[in-house]
Amino acid sequence: MPDSAARPNDPREFRCTLVLPVYDAVDFIAATVKRLKKFVADHPDWCVILVVDGCPRGSAQALAPLVDGLSPQIRMESYMPNRGKGYALRHGLDLATTPYRIYTDVDLAYDPEEAVKILALLENGADVGVVNRASYESRFIMSPLDFPRIYKRHLMSRGFNWWLRRMLPITILDTQAGLKGLTAKAWEIIGPKMSTDGFFFDVELLARAGAANLRIEEIPVFVTYVDPTTVKMVTHGWTMMKDTIRLRQNLRKEKKLARMKANQPTAAGGSVVTPTARPL
Repeated sequence: MPDSAARPNDPREFRCTLVLPVYDAVDFIAATVKRLKKFVADHPDWCVILVVDGCPRGSAQALAPLVDGLSPQIRMESYMPNRGKGYALRHGLDLATTPYRIYTDVDLAYDPEEAVKILALLENGADVGVVNRASYESRFIMSPLDFPRIYKRHLMSRGFNWWLRRMLPITILDTQAGLKGLTAKAWEIIGPKMSTDGFFFDVELLARAGAANLRIEEIPVFVTYVDPTTVKMVTHGWTMMKDTIRLRQNLRKEKKLARMKANQPTAAGGSVVTPTARPL
């Protein structure tokens, strides 16, 4: 990960970090920061890290003056060149030092107040918390003009999620929703194994959490659909299917190595005992 600016000293103890990857956000970043400022004013035990992912269109230059003087409650991290959404999220989650860490999209299609519900899941014992747009209790704001595109994406997403649940140790119904959170302990377990730089980050995180037998809980969500999305289902869909097969193979190899290690005798003549992973 790239070097970042030194964290300023501050006597406050934050409880949760909200991480937002930033790319090509010049047109709406001011509105996002305005909403985030209100959010942290209402929730002073939260802090925000905006990770600018090597954007060539000046997102860092537009964002820097907006957050000037707001650190450490709202701060910007930036690097070059562009590495992808997954890389930005890994970087932000690594930088966070709070007991709980939540991430969402920079357009704030999920209102920051929805993140408070994820925090409640984590505080009540979940290792990973996710929102589920497929829940009957979820609610949406969308333009009627977007119905055809959204319905098409919905059908493709449901098919992809069905396939994922059969290929990987994933049980939840909505893998691609842009609001998820986890405890610091959970990130310590799965973070070092994460390798995704792109949009496959969510799937890898959930699969590794499932393989590690972490407790994953989901809740309904209120979401504002923003179109067009940066995820192109045809182009990225094929890439993510290949990534799925590759991750399945990697998880099987890791499971096999763990079994071999468990069967190795110790110096005292016993065997190394390791946690049992979920079957793939």
